[in-house]
Amino acid sequence: MAKVQNFSGITPDLPFTEYDFYDQYRQTFEKSELGRIRRKLPLHEMAENLGLTRKSMRVKRGHRSYFTPEGKVALMFLKMYTGLSSPKLMEQLNGNLHYQLFCDVRINPSIH
Repeated sequence: MAKVQNFSGITPDLPFTEYDFYDQYRQTFEKSELGRIRRKLPLHEMAENLGLTRKSMRVKRGHRSYFTPEGKVALMFLKMYTGLSSPKLMEQLNGNLHYQLFCDVRINPSIH
């Protein structure tokens, strides 16, 4: 089972939205510097310019990508913005919900 999930494919586990603790992280993310940057970045246009949205670029075999085309661009931007190496960035992505929100993924900590 995949450890990373796309936010758009997640449904709340609890039927009561007041128990959605991710909502608090989303609210703090929107007010953070990363949230402000994310709103201003034209991620979809950047993904199109990089050719990530063309059907010919999509891999037809293997695992489905954990990241959307926009999430891939966001991850590249986050790597440049933080100055972290790839392993360090992935380590931070595993534990930092704001980084996950920036890249439009959620890493489930209960799946190993």
